[in-house]
Amino acid sequence: MVIAMILPSFAGAQSSASGVSAATAVYVREDSDHTTVIAPRLHLAAPVSSDTRLDLVYTADVWSSASIDIRSAATKRVVEQRDEIDLGLSQTLGDVSLSGAYRYSSEHDYTSHGGSLNVAVDLARHSTTVAASVRGSIDRVGKAGDPWFDRQTAAWSGRASLTQVTDTHGYIDLVYELARHTGYLSSPYRYVRIADASGPMLGTCVYPSTICERENNPNERVRHAAALHVRRAIGDALSLGAQYRFYVDDWHVRSHTVSADLKLLLGAAWLLGVEYRYYTQTAAAHYRAYYALDPLPVLRTSDKELSPLHAHRLELELSHAWVLDAAGTELRTTLLVAPAYFAYDAFPWLHDIRALESTFAVELRL
Repeated sequence: MVIAMILPSFAGAQSSASGVSAATAVYVREDSDHTTVIAPRLHLAAPVSSDTRLDLVYTADVWSSASIDIRSAATKRVVEQRDEIDLGLSQTLGDVSLSGAYRYSSEHDYTSHGGSLNVAVDLARHSTTVAASVRGSIDRVGKAGDPWFDRQTAAWSGRASLTQVTDTHGYIDLVYELARHTGYLSSPYRYVRIADASGPMLGTCVYPSTICERENNPNERVRHAAALHVRRAIGDALSLGAQYRFYVDDWHVRSHTVSADLKLLLGAAWLLGVEYRYYTQTAAAHYRAYYALDPLPVLRTSDKELSPLHAHRLELELSHAWVLDAAGTELRTTLLVAPAYFAYDAFPWLHDIRALESTFAVELRL
């Protein structure tokens, strides 16, 4: 079971006059693969001028796990923490919005420096918006217990989108994304299993081993994704949305995501949302559950996330807003429950995962 919870609270005041805000949140996740994640978050924002805004975000991910990958490597339950700082600056120039951000992330065996630049232009009296962004990061990968293990990876991506208001009741989004990853794209903790004529060699993966070898993915991956999102209001209280996303990369992974949702206003203060999403993907070309020892291919992985899989997810959301005073101070709470099912047809160690995600959120607007 997966349990996810977001509990934002406000460490300071948010003022519509000053534009200064401070917020905190904590995210908790537990799943049937014996992994728990706790992620507190702090967000500070303040205007530099009437058209310029500065954002600072700190996030910590503390996770403990004894997942199937860790158990197969004869490793006890591990606990790790990742700390991340994001600094962003945004500027509005008439119909043009510009923003940039820097991100630093660190954990005991991984460090990352990243940045992004974004631009959005409103056209045709705000009925059309064209946006583009570029992102990049340079990461260093280490391995616990091995001070000599030092690898580097880099990622660069671009995104272009077109949002078109069709009439007073609907709009369409078109999105294209291109990403390129280079360097060390494997995990030093993930292994592949060996099979011979008698069948799979069972046992625990302790490298070097006669029954396991470390995975070795290609040192480059190019990804493409295109998405279409349509939303339509039906009267004053109901809106419907639908989305399709197609993904392909040069590892031969192809995926399709289809989702549909509805939002319903229940009076002036309540909002009900329902969403269903289906996801399916093919396997990477070099994925195998087991490999022959002779010859052992250079490219190899038994990562279940690179195996053929499909998933179903149903999301139910209920939110309520309270107006606290004449100045318009608003308190909003949201409860989200999402059962999900993931099937790994070619991963013999974990055929499926049944999950339940739950989110509880509280937000204060002054």
